[in-house]
Amino acid sequence: MDYFILTETSLFRLIRGEEKIDPNAAYQDFVVQVIDLCKHADDSYKAVALTCAETELQFVSGVSAEIDLCTKKALAFVQKMLKLITDGKVITFTHEEKRISSGLRWTGQNTDFIELIYGLHTKKCINDGEVSLKDMLTTFMQFLDFEKPLANCYITYRDVKMRKLDNRATFLQEMTNELNWRMKEDDRKQAARR
Repeated sequence: MDYFILTETSLFRLIRGEEKIDPNAAYQDFVVQVIDLCKHADDSYKAVALTCAETELQFVSGVSAEIDLCTKKALAFVQKMLKLITDGKVITFTHEEKRISSGLRWTGQNTDFIELIYGLHTKKCINDGEVSLKDMLTTFMQFLDFEKPLANCYITYRDVKMRKLDNRATFLQEMTNELNWRMKEDDRKQAARR
């Protein structure tokens, strides 16, 4: 299930600077998307999707006053809808939503994970590039058994982009350097055995 569905609306694209649209129109579109989501029968899915959107909206910064106002209105709307859906209930997940653990767990930094996923998505080496970023994030997060959702992935990516221009993808650069060193060491060991 796509818990980040609301983060792909025009409001979030406006916040991320990916789309130029009237902020009020983006807000209205977001409200319609939230209402459509709330028509879904599964309360636990709705609650998690709204919580992901709520978390993202809480950490929006560095936008114009007009976008900031629409963000605050969207946050208030999401919180009210979330309250209506949960109404004090404890949300439980159905058997279908429980996943079997791969036995693997991401133990690196969240920024490193975001660099890796954005790198794979940019390289188009998963499904020949015919996969959305949010689907990749969700799938890899499930596979690598993230205990809590990485809800602010777009903000984390923005933070990575704000690094010095010559050293933005530090994790991928370090991984390349370490892999090259490992191969040289393997070559050296193999030559020593001859």
